[in-house]
Amino acid sequence: MKSLSSSETSPAADGRVLWHAFPDALWGSREQPRRSGARVRVFNVKYSPNLGDGLLSECLEQALIDCGTAPGTCSVDLAGRTEFGAGAANRAATMRLLDAFPPALRRLAVRAPLAVQSRRVWRPHYRRALDSADCVVIGGGNLITDLDLNFPTKIALVVEEAARRGLPVFIHGCGAAGNWSPRGRALLEKTLRHGAIRRVFVRDERSRQVWNDLAGNAFGLEATLVRDPGLLAAQRYRVQGRRQNDTEGPPVIGLNVTSQLALRYHAEHAPSPQALDAWYIGLARALIARGNRVIVFTNGSPEDRACAQRLQPAFRALGSAVSFAAPGTPEQLVRLIASLDALAAFRMHAVIAAYACGVPFLALAWDPKLDAFVRSVDREDWLCRPVRTSGEAAAVRLREAIRRPVPDEERNRIVAEARAGVAMLQDEIARALLPS
Repeated sequence: MKSLSSSETSPAADGRVLWHAFPDALWGSREQPRRSGARVRVFNVKYSPNLGDGLLSECLEQALIDCGTAPGTCSVDLAGRTEFGAGAANRAATMRLLDAFPPALRRLAVRAPLAVQSRRVWRPHYRRALDSADCVVIGGGNLITDLDLNFPTKIALVVEEAARRGLPVFIHGCGAAGNWSPRGRALLEKTLRHGAIRRVFVRDERSRQVWNDLAGNAFGLEATLVRDPGLLAAQRYRVQGRRQNDTEGPPVIGLNVTSQLALRYHAEHAPSPQALDAWYIGLARALIARGNRVIVFTNGSPEDRACAQRLQPAFRALGSAVSFAAPGTPEQLVRLIASLDALAAFRMHAVIAAYACGVPFLALAWDPKLDAFVRSVDREDWLCRPVRTSGEAAAVRLREAIRRPVPDEERNRIVAEARAGVAMLQDEIARALLPS
């Protein structure tokens, strides 16, 4: 069966990647991919307090099962969590502390806690999870990144344990970021020398280039481009967008609040706390003045929830057109987003869920991964630089997006490509498990 390789995408004149059609055989017409029946363990951060991570994890799990893995295919949280929850109470304080350290001291500060967690929590958790497994997928999320050595350490432990058991490993639908530390690179190279990783699939062209430069070219593991599995959200949770339901009443706009602390921790040029607070309130005020209702919510990270709670009196002062929601599971998050007429959000998987449900959005730029997704679905005009773009101007752009939604045919094609990517992964798993 022919699979889509990185060479089957081509750059447009402006540098964007043009996505070619996936082979029909991957999703149905001429040749069905072999069903592996594999007991797959998908390592990611499913139970992160950021529900976007759980959203993409649940989408990938179900798509793998639908495409032919065993019904028991499930995710294993890299942090050792086993259920959805509010997250650690000291998370924001830890982020502030690390953010205050210079880079060299910051890297030293995390070494001992990582070693302790590896020994006491992560390695035992991974070992238990791999009992009776046939295959490992490191799947979904911005996992190929060296932020305080977190993911390099965890992925190294997973692959080491898989290699010890002779299990094939695949990386699927992940994002990759540059600026790795020397220690992070050394960990990654040691991980790849086990030879357990069979193939790498990444979610955007920028990640493909980063991965290939980082390790793919050197180790003969050049990345293949696939769609983010979060694009399967509407199918996974069987939801239909508000526009398809043709609901009457004033337009309902979702404002997905993200803390300035989170932006600063992950990005280089975050707006000041005061400027971001004023921008959120200014956007809500401008939307209400144009006859919209506004729902304020977060993806669930503790620092985001604290930010929304702090701003709640200012939002309430705008009147009864503002309401608040607090989804507690990925499904609740997707159903909330599907009920909107439009969304403004920093968090990438809130934006991805909106696209999947046919909800127009304004993606609030802060991290190259969000820019990369928006470009991959050809919606650069829905990307907004907050603060630099006034709340008034952002409100106008949201109303324009509502008037010019993504055509269903275009969206359905992209969602089909996301499912085809998982079918490709499942077929590779089947090949890897064939008797030699």
